[in-house]
Amino acid sequence: MATLVDVIFLGTGNSGCIPNVSCLTDPKADCKVCLSSMTPEGRKNKRRNVSVAIRFHSHGDPPEARLRTVLIDCGKTFYESSIELFSKYGIRELDGIVVTHPHADAIFGLDDARMLTHVVQDKVDIYLTQETMDTVATTFPYLVSPTLATGGGDIAKFKYHIFDPTKSFEVHGLTFDPLPVHHGIYFTTRTPYICHGFRFDDIVYLSDTNYIPPETMAAIKSLPSRILVLDCLRMGESHASHFGLDDALKATREINAFKTYYVGFSHRMDHYSLEKQLKQLESIENLRVAPAFDGLHLDLASKTKLVESSYFTDTIVVD
Repeated sequence: MATLVDVIFLGTGNSGCIPNVSCLTDPKADCKVCLSSMTPEGRKNKRRNVSVAIRFHSHGDPPEARLRTVLIDCGKTFYESSIELFSKYGIRELDGIVVTHPHADAIFGLDDARMLTHVVQDKVDIYLTQETMDTVATTFPYLVSPTLATGGGDIAKFKYHIFDPTKSFEVHGLTFDPLPVHHGIYFTTRTPYICHGFRFDDIVYLSDTNYIPPETMAAIKSLPSRILVLDCLRMGESHASHFGLDDALKATREINAFKTYYVGFSHRMDHYSLEKQLKQLESIENLRVAPAFDGLHLDLASKTKLVESSYFTDTIVVD
């Protein structure tokens, strides 16, 4: 058993991140989002790979124990996320990394996470499917077996836990229920590529999807959701492997969480314009939905309200 304390968004952008260097160097200088992301007033447009830090109390820990911290995904920008946000929010140790799928924006930061096992802690526990494990072993053999390392580098101490996608698993008392969704297709077989979202406590997390199968939607709707974190790459219709705003809103209405936060944005999605558009929906149909941003902190101490903040924004209470 565990008690959730807060969730911190370490990244909210797509695999390529924002800004795009091609936009910053374009003589036409016509990409509003990328250019604004480099300014203080546009900083919410600066987005790293999607990832969250979940902090909680494990019921077996003594009262004075530190908060447990589990990440979902550890992508290409883990290094940048950690150096900016870990110190801001008092994160030093990781009690686990749960991986959604074996794409670069979910696993390539594992090489940087190994620094923790040199100084901070004896090991880092990694939770992933067999398919993801196979990709990690191929991409980073030295992170899996010390016998495959070459001289000159420090060896990570990771402990891998293969989870069954059809069953729940626990990380220090916090239960994760896998939620399989489609994240595009295999070009050779034309069969769906499966990414795993998760339910933990009353939070549903679906970071990478272009289609939620009926059985997964039924599982999500079988319990009320306080928070929904949902993929939303671009305006309009869905992309080949990600939700567009139209389908994200459809899923938001169907799941009907207390509040929904969108992630996974491309550089065609301006945070401030989208925020204004989504606020209008709240006034029209009482739909609480907003774009998340890197550094957003959700305080979950109260079961009747959310407290949103960051180290560079004002605090907002949602009740």
